[in-house]
Amino acid sequence: MKKILYILITIFTFTSCEDIITEKPIDFLVPGTFPATEQDAVAATTAAYTRLQSSILSFYYGFNPSDISFQGQHNMRPVSWFLDLNANNGDATVMWQQNYQGIALANTVIQYVPNIEMNDKVLQQRLIGEAKFLRASYYFELVRVYGGVPILNDVVIDTKTLIGITRNSEEEVYDLIELDLMEAILALPNEYVGEEMGRATKWSATGLLAKVHLTQGEWQLANQRSQEVIASGMFGLVADYNSLWGQNAEYVYMPDKNGNLVNENVFDIQFEQNERPDFKQSWVGSRDTEIVGATNAVGGGWENMLPTTDYLDMFEAGDLRKDISYVTELDGNILESPRTPGAGPISGKYLNTDGDAPKSNNGSQNTYVLRYSDILLMRAEAENELNGPSGAYSYINQVRERAGLPALTGLNQSSFRTALKKERATELGFEGHRKFDLLRWGEFVQTIRNVSDPHMETPAANIQKHHVLMPVPAREIEISENSITQNPGY
Repeated sequence: MKKILYILITIFTFTSCEDIITEKPIDFLVPGTFPATEQDAVAATTAAYTRLQSSILSFYYGFNPSDISFQGQHNMRPVSWFLDLNANNGDATVMWQQNYQGIALANTVIQYVPNIEMNDKVLQQRLIGEAKFLRASYYFELVRVYGGVPILNDVVIDTKTLIGITRNSEEEVYDLIELDLMEAILALPNEYVGEEMGRATKWSATGLLAKVHLTQGEWQLANQRSQEVIASGMFGLVADYNSLWGQNAEYVYMPDKNGNLVNENVFDIQFEQNERPDFKQSWVGSRDTEIVGATNAVGGGWENMLPTTDYLDMFEAGDLRKDISYVTELDGNILESPRTPGAGPISGKYLNTDGDAPKSNNGSQNTYVLRYSDILLMRAEAENELNGPSGAYSYINQVRERAGLPALTGLNQSSFRTALKKERATELGFEGHRKFDLLRWGEFVQTIRNVSDPHMETPAANIQKHHVLMPVPAREIEISENSITQNPGY
């Protein structure tokens, strides 16, 4: 899929400075003209994936700031430092726009592909299912970041019809997300082969639906959907946690503890060197001047996402995940930041060390959205909330066993909940989950205030209760002629 995906970028690219409710999803879109053929349908669906790669801000926002991550002092982004975070904030604007751009691309497929005469009806339904998975993904980010947002599920030709648009409730947005994912599950295949690997599968949609239910505290449904992924037999835990990272691990089946080859990747976002590269290494990397080439070297970067000492303290003795999660030394050089006094350690999950892997911003390492370990931990959490820990141990202990840790026993529901929250941090740290976990647990503001790492003193002092949501971009409110309302506190 990678090669197909990036050839289409120039055809389906939006102008980034435009406002989502004033731009057309595809400037030359005319019903009956495009998409009009089976080839068009595939192209339009493939293009709808591009907004997954369009901004690193979604990745950044997913865990920064939190109890595991802080931003260095070179670039004190308001969303991390809570300094003058307002409706004109660039991060808030970009995240809003790019998710709605993705929705517009998905809507094109959902609205027009059913009317195309296609010989392959299974393919036709699959493409629509992929678009519904993607639309659900974009709305899921929007509702978690902004709360209730306008539902735009028709292709917009006359933008004047959008004047007066209002925000739907969170419940209405979640209802749409769930419906899209349930319909996607019925249309998507179990897996792909060859160049189509990387597209959404039935299990991608099922896993995402489990997380949607978990986010809303719908424990029974979260339990059911996560169990469906587990029972599929399509996934497993690879024996070596460290082998999951690096571009050479993409779509490679690796041995589990019994030597059976398994796949741990439920869904990821694809990147392509020289065509659609990722920025993760630079954003997570260190400013250490002793690293030859600084930001362009392995481990070099901009210090946008650095691990806290609180995160280090979460790792139990003997945890095999710690060394790649909290890297203090590279090639004999102890990492010490010249820009953020006292900082230095970085996450090692995005170091491009595979052979001739590119450095800096030209990496092609994919970004995990759902791993099988996440599914297991979701099942453990839901089971504990429903029935206590007795039925939940087996799921969390599979994750702990792979990490070299002893099995949990003898916990009550409350203490299991505490252990589960720690386990999600150490297993899934720096993968875009922690902040959303804290938000859904209702613990985000208090957690930031209680972080002990001295680099978090300013965010801890500045954070307010309304910071659980981002501001709705001022320009979007203006374009709607003030019918879109602002979140409280902004």
